[in-house]
Amino acid sequence: MLHDYPDVHFIGIGGVSMKSLALYCKQRGLSVSGSDIADCPVLRALAEQGIRAYVGHDPDFAATRSLAVYTAAIPSDDPELSAARAAKVLCMERKAFLALVASEFDKVAAVAGSHGKTTVTAMLCAILRSAGAKFVGHIGGDCIGGECDSTGGTELFVTEACEYNRTFLALRPDVALVLDIAFDHPDCYRDVDEMRDAFRAFCSNIADGGVLIVDNADADLPLRRGRRRVTFGYTSGDFCAADVGYADGTYSFTVVRGREKIARCRLAVRGKHNILNALAAIAAAAELGIEPSVSARAIEGFCGVKRRFEKVCDLASGAQVFCDYAHHPDEIAAAIDTARVMTRGRITAVFEPHTYSRTKSLMDEFSEAFFWADEVLILPTYAAREKPSDGASAYELWRRLRRRRSECLYLEGYREARDCILAHAHAGDTVLLLGAGSIGTELSELLKGQ
Repeated sequence: MLHDYPDVHFIGIGGVSMKSLALYCKQRGLSVSGSDIADCPVLRALAEQGIRAYVGHDPDFAATRSLAVYTAAIPSDDPELSAARAAKVLCMERKAFLALVASEFDKVAAVAGSHGKTTVTAMLCAILRSAGAKFVGHIGGDCIGGECDSTGGTELFVTEACEYNRTFLALRPDVALVLDIAFDHPDCYRDVDEMRDAFRAFCSNIADGGVLIVDNADADLPLRRGRRRVTFGYTSGDFCAADVGYADGTYSFTVVRGREKIARCRLAVRGKHNILNALAAIAAAAELGIEPSVSARAIEGFCGVKRRFEKVCDLASGAQVFCDYAHHPDEIAAAIDTARVMTRGRITAVFEPHTYSRTKSLMDEFSEAFFWADEVLILPTYAAREKPSDGASAYELWRRLRRRRSECLYLEGYREARDCILAHAHAGDTVLLLGAGSIGTELSELLKGQ
C-alpha cells in the first residue's frame, strides 16, 4: 500500500505524469520530494505546494527516502537512482508506481490510444467533476481554465494509459478506452503489428466484468469472456454523431446511442477530431453511471488542455498563433486541417521534430502531413532521450520536404523562427507551433513578446 512508504522521491519530477503523481502523494499526506536535470516551471509550482523539487542530483538525500520513483528515461547509472539502490531504498519505475496508486481505488478507468489520450482523459474528468462524482484523475497535461483532475475519494481512478514502453500493461482497468492505434514509438516497437499486439495485451488486462470502449475502426480487438465491448465512431457504432454543424471555429453534433438521438453537444475546443474524443468520453461516462445529456453539457464547458491547439497570441500584424503538441504525422495533419477550416489566410506550420527514431521511421508520413500548409519551417530535432545516430535528423526531413515544395525553410533556433514569422505573417494568417518539445513554451514566449 502507498502508506507503507512515508516519503517518496521522484527522479524526473518535471514530467507531467510525475508531477501529477507527486501531487497525489502530497494530498495523501506523504512527504514528497523530487529532482530533474533541468529547471522548469513545474519545479517552481511544486515548491509552492510544499514539495522539495530541485535541479540536479543529491544522491545522499535520495538514499534516505523510503521509495524512489523514476521514469523510463532515467539511465541506470543515474547518481540518485544508484545511491537509492545502494542504500536498499525500494526503487520503482513510474509505470509500476502508477499501478500501485491505481490498486488503491475501487474502480479504474484507463484511456489508451495513439492520439487523444490527454484530451479524452481531461474531458472525462471534467464530466465527472460536473456530475459531482468522487474521483482522482491522472492527466498528462494541464487543463485550460482551471483544474479538472480530482475531487478526492478512493472510488474511481481515471488515468491515461500510455503505450510507450508498454507502460499501460501494468494497469488492470475496469473501464478501458482505446481511441485509435497508429504506429509510433519506433524505439519501443518494430512495426504496427507489434504495437497492435501490445494493445491486445492491454485489452486482455481488463478486469472481469469490465468494458472496452473502442473506436469502431478497431472494434476487432479481442476480449476475454466476461468483458463487454462498446464502440464509437463518426457515423457508426454504439455511440456516434449526427447533424454535425460548424460555426465560429467549433463543431456541434447530436449524440446518437443505438438509433436514439439523446443529447446535443457543442464543443468549445477546436477540431473535427474532437467529435470522436467527446463521443469516447461520453461513452465512458455512461459506463460510470452518468447520463449522456449530463456529459454533453459538461463538455460544452470544457476549454481543452494546454498545448492542444491552444491560442498563444495575436501578432501585431493581425496573424493568430496557436501551439499544438502534435509530433506524429496524423496529429500534424489534424492540426493543419483544423486551421484550414478556420481561416482563409495563409497557414505557416513551424515544426520541431521529436526524437530521431520517430523522424526516420515515419519520414514518408511526415513528408505528406504538411500538404495543406502554405509555408513550413523546420527546427532542429528535440532529441529527448535519443542521439542523432538513433534515426534521422530534422535537416533530413527538411531536405525531403524541399523536393515537393518551395516554401520550406530550415532554421537553427527559436529566435530565427520568431524573426521569420514576424516578417512574413499577415492579418488573417495562422501560425501553428507544432511539436512535443520546447517549441510550445520557448517559441510561444518569444512571440508573445513580439
